[in-house]
This record gives sequence, C-alpha cells and structure tokens, in this order.
Amino acid sequence: YYAEVFYLEKYKNVSTVAVANGDNISIEEQIRKVAAVEPVLTFPARIGVARIENGHLSALPGEEVEAWEKVKKKLGRDFGEFVPLNPLIANMVSQNVSSQNNTYINDVMNKIRLGAARQHLDAVLIYEVYSQTDRKSNFLAIADLTIIGSFLLPSRAVEAEGFAKAMLIDVVQGYPYGMADVILDKEEVYSTPWRASDREQALSDSIETKAVIKLSEEVEKMFEQLRWDLMRKEQ
Repeated sequence: YYAEVFYLEKYKNVSTVAVANGDNISIEEQIRKVAAVEPVLTFPARIGVARIENGHLSALPGEEVEAWEKVKKKLGRDFGEFVPLNPLIANMVSQNVSSQNNTYINDVMNKIRLGAARQHLDAVLIYEVYSQTDRKSNFLAIADLTIIGSFLLPSRAVEAEGFAKAMLIDVVQGYPYGMADVILDKEEVYSTPWRASDREQALSDSIETKAVIKLSEEVEKMFEQLRWDLMRKEQ
C-alpha cells in the first residue's frame, strides 16, 4: 500500500527547478499531476481478476478460479467479490475504442482496464504466471516476458521452476494498491510424482496452477493489509 499519508503534502511548499517551455508542461508539473492521484477504493468492492500468460490476456482455469474463491471466503462478506475479467469483452471494448479514436489499442494493460471499466469493476487484480517447462517462453529472459515487472534476480530465476506475480490497480486512475509475488522450487513442483509419459504441457499447467495457489495466499495477506491501511487513512 503506497499512500498512508497524502503524498503531495510534503511537496506543497517546494518549488520546482525547471519551468514550462512555451506551451509544454515541465516534467516536474507532470510528476505532480501523476502523484496527485489518491486511493479511492472502499470495501465491499467488485475486484476484477485478470490473468496474463505469455504476455496475453487469458481465461482463468477452473482450479485458479477456485483458489480466488477461497480467498474471498477467507476475507469475509465485507470484502466483496472477485469477478473474472472476460477476455472477449476486453478485446471488443478495445476494438471499439480504437475505431472511435483512430488509434490501435494493443497494450494488454490498457485492454484490461477498458474491459474492467465495461464490467463496472472497482479495481482489478492482474496476475501473470510462468513455468520453466513452457517451451513458448524463454524462462531466463524475464525482463522481456513479464508485463507487471521483473520477478526474480537471475540467480533465483535459474533455481525456480515457476513463478507468479500480482498487482492490484484502480481501474479508472491506474493507482497501484499493492503487489504480491511467489516462486515455486523443484521440491514444491515435484511433491506429486510425475511419470515419464506425462505430457510436458500437462506438467506446465500443473506448475502454473500450483504457483497461482501459492500466490493467492500472498494476495490474501495483501488485501488484509490494504483494508487495514485504508481504515487508518479514513480515521
């Protein structure tokens, strides 16, 4: 949680060094405008859940939906609900906005926010997951693969079999409320024996599911802390 106090308060009497050049706004003024966003999330809330795999928005597998439902039950009625973001809606809204404004929207984060807005969600939990067995991605090229951000230091990435990361953002403002991440090591992955005949894709799916289940536990803690911080801010 990033704003226990109003971020700009400590800068209100601080003058900027650079000045606007003609009609252009100085970078300092742009920074102030960006920083002027404060958290507006209240509970109960409609929290969207968006899954990114290999850089693209994907549907939520059944076991992962169950994991998020368990988190919702643990957080209680006052939390609200998780609402899976519909990839079809996100794509349709993006295409509609693109045609109306003569701009091509292909960025997955913008697609997610547009789809979440159409579904009238208060915030959206965006998470992405990777497994080392997935041939569609180079596991070590983390900086090129991740949408949310770099997950692990290279030394830890080599040892990991899978990893997942989540970010909770405000749909309208893009305000980041919190983040959580996990790694899955070999011991966790192979706690269930696998036969040589098992398909590689099935193993990859299993690793990703385990990573998300582990991630959901960290997200639960993140929400608990966020609710506490928001309550303190209101006092």
